[in-house]
Amino acid sequence: MANLTVEKLKEVGLLYGDKAAVALTSLLFVVCLGAALSKQSIQLTPEEVKKRAQAAETNLNRRQERDNIIKVLETGGIKSTNFSKEIQDTAKMVLIADNYKPEREWVTPEPGAGLIRDTPVLIAPTDLYAYPGRGGALVYDLDENGNRKPDTEKKDVPKEEPRRGRRRQRAGGRAGMMGGSMMGGRPNRKGSRKSQADLEKEQQEEVDQKKKELAAKLVAGNDEPSSTKDEAAKKDNQAPGSPEQHFKEVTKGLRWIAITGVLDHGKLVANYRVALKNPAVANPHYARLELERQSRQRDSSWSKWEKVDSEENLKILDNLPEEDEELTPDSVRPDNLNDPLPFLKAGLWEKVHIASLVPKEKKEVAAPPPVSGSMMGGMPRMSSGMGGSAYGAMMKAAMGGRGSMSMAGIGGMAEAGGDAGKFWKSEEKRVMIRALDFTPHPDNSYRYRVRIVVFNPNHNRDDVSPGVNTKATELFGPWSEPTDEVDMPADVSAFAMGTLPAAKSDVKVNFQVVRFEEQNGVTIPRKFAASPGEVIGEVSSADIPTSEGTGKKIKPVDFNTHQIVLDAAGGQQSLPSGFAGGALDRPALTLLLRPDGSVLARSEAEDFNNEVRKDIERNYAREIKDSTKKRESSMGAGYGSMMGSMMGGMGGGGRR
Repeated sequence: MANLTVEKLKEVGLLYGDKAAVALTSLLFVVCLGAALSKQSIQLTPEEVKKRAQAAETNLNRRQERDNIIKVLETGGIKSTNFSKEIQDTAKMVLIADNYKPEREWVTPEPGAGLIRDTPVLIAPTDLYAYPGRGGALVYDLDENGNRKPDTEKKDVPKEEPRRGRRRQRAGGRAGMMGGSMMGGRPNRKGSRKSQADLEKEQQEEVDQKKKELAAKLVAGNDEPSSTKDEAAKKDNQAPGSPEQHFKEVTKGLRWIAITGVLDHGKLVANYRVALKNPAVANPHYARLELERQSRQRDSSWSKWEKVDSEENLKILDNLPEEDEELTPDSVRPDNLNDPLPFLKAGLWEKVHIASLVPKEKKEVAAPPPVSGSMMGGMPRMSSGMGGSAYGAMMKAAMGGRGSMSMAGIGGMAEAGGDAGKFWKSEEKRVMIRALDFTPHPDNSYRYRVRIVVFNPNHNRDDVSPGVNTKATELFGPWSEPTDEVDMPADVSAFAMGTLPAAKSDVKVNFQVVRFEEQNGVTIPRKFAASPGEVIGEVSSADIPTSEGTGKKIKPVDFNTHQIVLDAAGGQQSLPSGFAGGALDRPALTLLLRPDGSVLARSEAEDFNNEVRKDIERNYAREIKDSTKKRESSMGAGYGSMMGSMMGGMGGGGRR
């Protein structure tokens, strides 16, 4: 039911609403009109407008002083930009097109273009073998700052027989260590290799140059070159590293551990092809080999892995006047993954090559030529590698000791077109790696591991998969398995070699004492007998081998080991009653007291077959025998026949 009040209000609104609105609007109009009429009007005459217009025109035409304008501008914070001078300077500027080259050259589509590149999978070297050695290497003498000392006494290059081995010129050897790598390290320790003919040519050019300089001085009548051109040439020749500059060479006694191994180069190339999508560029660019080692602690545990001091090693490897002969061809020996062999004036290299990678002709030794007959008629037939025979040795000397070279190993250097042809390449499946550590301490045990470092093929490229590292310049492979334990013998070591007949119950042990003289690198073995309570070794005269062909020398050598025999057993032992036959010979077993108070056990069963001791004994006998000849090779006793235990019949994983 409707509300009566609401209905009445509705009717009133409909009847009187419009009238009320018109009345309210009329009232508002009357109020506004009254307010307008009450306001005073603007008092402005035409004369006043004209007067103000003339005043404005006068202000516009008034002359302003330049200094006043500048002062007002400076007060307002506006300064002169000297725009006209900038325009003049710009007009004089010479634009160099090279400054506006793109960061990367425009490339044409390659096979597989459009495919995305990935990071190659790197692998670790395998079949690692570590072996100790000692000797005297020919190196440049360095001052306290690590710089080569000039040889002020060497006035001219000798014209007689040139040196055996290869002269080495290193380019930026230290830059190759790259950020603390051990061996690395080494951006690049690759050196230029010159043939013997090139060396002889350089020597002759040096002699001719000296003659020309002397003739010029005589004609000019003074001690100075006769022209500015000659002066410049003289300065160039006197620059370090130039043929005219001579550095002092010394024989430095060294201890080293040689680490050799095999790298599956074929598998690595396959990984590159998968990652880079282009077989034409699937060649790893090796940067260096990194080396770490562990040391045996007193409690028989191993220390933490630590990097080998690459700077100390480079003091040797970057300062080699000559290098020793390599048995493996260049095609299986990547430059940056193999340390060069210093030319040894004392001692011999042992186990620094992989037997399976040495050419067959290098393992064979031809029969010596007959004494009678003509030179060529008496020569044996030369094998393709010129290895082992007398004629081959002479030919290798004429070629600088390089032997055969596979074109696959140098193919990369002969190619053109960018970085693809400027580093080592090879078609070989297995290649050799070799690191030399010259920092081991005597009477210590170590084990090593290595890894390869390659230059990043995707560095600064944009055609890569998401997440591929394009900023790093190098890529690091995985670490290899560690080598077996390797012992660096003490400088004076005693090996039990048997017993001697002794009175009563005392057992007299026959020791072989091995003495290493660090000042000249010579290692000398000598036998001494000692009973319990006696010191092993004493000062005794010994034959000293030489490498200059002057024959052996005799001088006193201190073989005192400072070790005392505490107890000894071995020798002839009678059989128990009831057994037929004579006495048995038991191997010698002895306890030695060392200077630090520790006790060392030596056994004839182990020492007699000790491989390092046997190599020392054989090499010493060879060095003594060859002292009447100028040294031409520093390969050890296993070089001639490859000594079945060292090279013969071995694969990549055996001892080398």
